[in-house]
Amino acid sequence: MAATKEKFKKNRALRFYNEVLGLDRLHYGLWNDSDSRNIDGLIQAQLRYEEFLSGEIELLFPENSNTTILDVGCGTGAMSETLYKKYFNVEGLSPDLYQKELFEKRIPVPFHLARYQTFASEKVYDLILMSESAQYIPLKSLFPKTDELLKDQGYLMVCDYFVLDQANGKMAKSGHKLSAFLEEANKNNYDLVKEVDITEAILPTLDTAKIFTQKYILPTIDIVQEKFQEKRPFIFKTLKWFFRKNIAKAQDNMILIDSAEFRRNKKYLFFIFKRRTSGNNNFS
Repeated sequence: MAATKEKFKKNRALRFYNEVLGLDRLHYGLWNDSDSRNIDGLIQAQLRYEEFLSGEIELLFPENSNTTILDVGCGTGAMSETLYKKYFNVEGLSPDLYQKELFEKRIPVPFHLARYQTFASEKVYDLILMSESAQYIPLKSLFPKTDELLKDQGYLMVCDYFVLDQANGKMAKSGHKLSAFLEEANKNNYDLVKEVDITEAILPTLDTAKIFTQKYILPTIDIVQEKFQEKRPFIFKTLKWFFRKNIAKAQDNMILIDSAEFRRNKKYLFFIFKRRTSGNNNFS
């Protein structure tokens, strides 16, 4: 039986952030208290986040000219470009066609259109970077696949949010459970060599998103609805009934940008894992 060919799409959310809001990155960023709680502040926080990650990578590999890095879930390629300019041998990976377009316009390095868990490569890497991408990879596949792609004693760098054991509600449904993630890492022979809790530094992203939604998005929707209701009252009532579940879901999802709820249910953590020597045939 022939293997099913994977289908890839364009990320409309990324296109909105990139083309409408002018954002070049998708991650939460690292905020200072002095940053303005607006788009400009978010841009600065996102640049600071990438400086933090690239600085940690330079600490691991001070002689970086031959260091190979796979940037998993590479987005627009901004992080990969930073590493490329620091002379790392970086490659990008994403299952998104829009990200592929942006990445290939940005830097002349390999891009792999694939899902991490099904990505096949004869090449192995010194470092695999997962910046807010680990959450999308099935946990049972994450470390075994990393074994295939990482050199012996190579590093896995993960920066992402994780669900706490006591979490409940909608916040508990997005992200890997922290205890399970660490258990899988240990079970698969990955030693935790560094951990930094950056939860408080990312929370302003949620506060800013909430302000933006309440100030711009919701009033715009109300104005459009009001105008449509005046012009086409019957159609408006019909559509509202048909989409009542979607509307209710959107209202419920406002909790996902509540920083207090995030703090109660999740942690945003930076991890560096080192792969233990396994005696396999990976080589430089």
